[in-house]
Amino acid sequence: MNDVIELIDEVRKTGASLRVDPPDLIIKPADCVPADLKARLREHKSEIVRLLELEASMHRLEEARVFVSVSDDGSMRILIAEAVPDNTPGSLFSPRDMYHYIQLHPHERRMLHEFKRGFGGSMEWRPAR
Repeated sequence: MNDVIELIDEVRKTGASLRVDPPDLIIKPADCVPADLKARLREHKSEIVRLLELEASMHRLEEARVFVSVSDDGSMRILIAEAVPDNTPGSLFSPRDMYHYIQLHPHERRMLHEFKRGFGGSMEWRPAR
């Protein structure tokens, strides 16, 4: 997954953007992206499409102000931000939290859930350097 994120970041650093128009991956402007990078994009097209679709879903959920409450037993509840009570059971995850959560290994997911449960609050996600 990190390789795909790095590829997307490389494209964005050239000043180009990527978008999905199923089944195609569209690069605009395409002439900003070197041929070797385009070749690597073709190799990982399906993973890139999946990640870009997840990213778009995350943005739609953020705009709709949707959150997910995850209980200790693994059950989940979908909540609208205006309707989230202070005493919501479980850990509250924003769409951005969930976007990163699904990219983690199971043991990392448990660790993140434990942090959220123990400390609450919000998280700031930054690219690894």
